[in-house]
Amino acid sequence: MKVKTNYYFSGMNIDWRWYSNIVRICLMSLILLIISGKSKFAQDQTLNFQIDFNEINGELTSKDLYKKDFGRYDGYNIDLYAGEAVNCIVYSNSFQPVLALVNSKGEIVKQSDKNRNGYANIAVIIPATDKLVLYVIGEEASRGKYTLQTSVAEPKSLYVSDGAEFCTKLDFLLAHSIAYFSFIDNPALTNQPLVKFPETVDVFIDEEDGAYKSVLYSDKDLSVAEISFKKVSDKIKSCLGTDWKYSSANWQRVEDHREKYVSFEETNKDKKRYVKVVLFDYTDSKQNGSGNSMVTLEISRNH
Repeated sequence: MKVKTNYYFSGMNIDWRWYSNIVRICLMSLILLIISGKSKFAQDQTLNFQIDFNEINGELTSKDLYKKDFGRYDGYNIDLYAGEAVNCIVYSNSFQPVLALVNSKGEIVKQSDKNRNGYANIAVIIPATDKLVLYVIGEEASRGKYTLQTSVAEPKSLYVSDGAEFCTKLDFLLAHSIAYFSFIDNPALTNQPLVKFPETVDVFIDEEDGAYKSVLYSDKDLSVAEISFKKVSDKIKSCLGTDWKYSSANWQRVEDHREKYVSFEETNKDKKRYVKVVLFDYTDSKQNGSGNSMVTLEISRNH
């Protein structure tokens, strides 16, 4: 819930003398929800990994509170538990924002580093259960719209065993796709290596797309690639339940190569998640890279 307080920072603390001089409290129906989500496996099992993601479109105006040595700001209440990982980012094309997460004692838990790139980011493990306030801060003259994204992960949701079953790893990645993999490969929050399936040749997080991308096969034997493609597609299909729409396309010519795919699309969601397996045949291509055949896996969420 968005709140208007007139806390301000004095060094590393809020000066509570200003609390009695609150100018106004503006409540907006913007609530940060900690969602207990569920994932549909074939056995309809409860989700093992809980990731919450929220996006708020806000605006700094002349009516927002301003305090010298602090700035013009909006504040958002958020309840967090000890050990939870929090990753917040704010973007603006109108002003340079700053983020600060403040606990109920008025102490700064985490504040973003200064930059002039039109965004601010904080990533932190919460030290103690508390009711906190997340501030979006600008300068005195700052005006304009901003987009605030907040992601929260339970402690157990930050890790998955390398020896975990295929469906468990898929569940882990699908949970993290909700937050565009902002917790994955983030040294400020976890030392969890990138999740790999047994077939994985290469893997990375595409930060621009917010997607997990993996190469499962890359060699010259198309028949082996076909087997890998079908094997992985069948495994994914067996893991996902009725909340996912299945589609496929046979060989199609794309520029100087052929490709076919199997995809799974989450239904009944505003921002859907996707799983896609693609088989590439570069036999006739003049730019075939490291091999003539390739199988890739992509897990993503639309923006």
